[in-house]
Amino acid sequence: MNPITLFIFRILLIAGGFILIYIIGMPMVETIQYRIKGIAVEGKVIGFRGSSKTSKTIFDDNIARIGKKHRARRPVYRYPIASGSLDSLEGFARSTVIFPWLNFDLHEQVTIVMDKSNPSRSHIFSKGIFLTDFILIFFCLYMIKLGITRSGA
Repeated sequence: MNPITLFIFRILLIAGGFILIYIIGMPMVETIQYRIKGIAVEGKVIGFRGSSKTSKTIFDDNIARIGKKHRARRPVYRYPIASGSLDSLEGFARSTVIFPWLNFDLHEQVTIVMDKSNPSRSHIFSKGIFLTDFILIFFCLYMIKLGITRSGA
C-alpha cells in the first residue's frame, strides 16, 4: 500500500476511534454521574423506537426484523419527575442492547437516573446498556491501537 494512503488511513482510524469513544462514552458518563449526584426513580418501558437514529415511530416489539436479520430497538420509557410525583416525562435510550437476554420488554420496570436541575436529561441505568457501551468502547480503543501500532508491511 502507498505510504501516504497508509498514513491517511491510520489518521482516519485514530480520529474515528476517538470520535466514537466520545459518542458512546458521553451517555455512559452522564448515566454514572446522574446515578451518583442525580435522582433515581422507577420508570416503565412504554415502547421501542425504530432502528434508525432518526426514527420517531414507537413500536410494541423490541426486535426489528429486516429480512433474515434481527436488530434490537431502543426502549422508550416514561418516568416521574420526582419520586412519588404524578407529573411524568418520556425519554428514550441512546443505545441498544446487543445481547438478547438483556434486552428490555414492554411494560418492564426500569431504573431511570436523571439530572437534579433538569429532569428531562435522563438515562436508563441498566447492565445491558452498560455492557454494550463498554464493549463498544473497547472496540474503539482497539481501533486507536491499530492506527498507532500496526506496522505497514
